Amino acid sequence: MTGADPTGADPSGADSAATSRVERLLAAVALLAVAGTVVALVLVQRIGSTYRDGLEVTRDGAEVAAVGTSSARQLASDVSELARAASSGLDQAQRLVELAVESTGDVGVALGTNLAQGVEGTANIANGMAGLIEAIERLIPGDSQSLAEDLRALAEGLEPVPDQLRSLGDQLIATSGQLESSAASLQTVSDQLAALATGIDEAQATLAEVDVLARDVALRAGEAFDRSELDLLLLRLLVLVMGIGLAVACIAARQAVRSMVTVRPRAGGGTRTHTPFGTET
Repeated sequence: MTGADPTGADPSGADSAATSRVERLLAAVALLAVAGTVVALVLVQRIGSTYRDGLEVTRDGAEVAAVGTSSARQLASDVSELARAASSGLDQAQRLVELAVESTGDVGVALGTNLAQGVEGTANIANGMAGLIEAIERLIPGDSQSLAEDLRALAEGLEPVPDQLRSLGDQLIATSGQLESSAASLQTVSDQLAALATGIDEAQATLAEVDVLARDVALRAGEAFDRSELDLLLLRLLVLVMGIGLAVACIAARQAVRSMVTVRPRAGGGTRTHTPFGTET
């Protein structure tokens, strides 16, 4: 009895070919693990650089936004105070204009009626007194300065004054109407400025929230930037451990396959081959 296979096949040759294929597969996996580790390290480096740049830009942008928001809040506060002061000033100006409206209207009416009529009456009286005094002066002998002529001169001087007073009164009444319209416009502008101040105060609250948010983002981005080097180092270590671990596991498996394949002689001239697939004779 010999160790030859009745079918004529060589079991030891088939086992050696299978073992070689397994060894080559394990070697290829180990090489791929090493190459993958290198590629992963390069990728981690690139991603880490981009991540750090993004954190730095975010931090700087948030700090700039916080400074801009703070400046905007201060400017809004100044504008709000200015708007309130202008609104208060316009309210006072409106009250003055309303008083001026009443005074100007009253003066215009007085000039166009009472005063004009009074001057006109005075001129008529002066003209009448001039005629009476002239009659009396005819009875007085001698040559003296005529009071009648002075009274007539006074009456002639006063003659255009009533029309002038009426014209001035009409102008004052028209001015009173314009001032009244101006008072309404001042009230409108004052209300608009008060509404603007209220809107600015509401915007200040929003700016305060944005300021807090921007400062929080800047703080968090700064902390993440400070931790980024350690995070990237840990990620590199993880990639190295996984890659090297896989390569070492493949190498160890290959050595185990080699060590499991042993050929021992036996009686009868045959051999017994121990392979991962069993024992062949």
